[in-house]
Amino acid sequence: MTTYIALLRGINVGGNKIIKMLDLKAMFQTLGFENVRTYIQSGNVVFESDEGSKSLLTGVIERKIHEVFGFEVSVIIRTLAEMENVIANDPFQLSEPEEFKRWYVTFLPAEPSAEALDKLRTYENGPDKVRFVGREMYILYEVSVSQSPLFKVPFDRILGMTITARNWNTVNKLVTMGRME
Repeated sequence: MTTYIALLRGINVGGNKIIKMLDLKAMFQTLGFENVRTYIQSGNVVFESDEGSKSLLTGVIERKIHEVFGFEVSVIIRTLAEMENVIANDPFQLSEPEEFKRWYVTFLPAEPSAEALDKLRTYENGPDKVRFVGREMYILYEVSVSQSPLFKVPFDRILGMTITARNWNTVNKLVTMGRME
């Protein structure tokens, strides 16, 4: 069994695409996944499966969400080991819990193209810091997400892919949950 973490994009935001976590958990269980647990309302699901293909899992989950809840939701999946690497590859090395509130990881379904990275280099060393490591974009906001000029940057359009972000505390909590039996 492999432990996976599914990150759903854009649910329960601003009264749109509402999914109760109990219903989401039940849906995952109907797919035959084991040890299913959710974390907060933003669509984080830790589960176990014998399936080795993340792309197959992503497709199955996205289709089932559409079937059960009636709308499309993009899903990005990482194994527990990949999420542990997200933490290990941390480019900022902050230690103060207060700083964690300004620190986000954006998950991409694939590594960005060289062209996209070139377009985004301008954002690397402003007041808000952006770093790419593999399929993750790490952002450290100077003040907060909502007060950042980056809030309006269409990263998904520049990258040419659907993305989803989680704050540093959530990333760490999901890894902790994934390690629990």
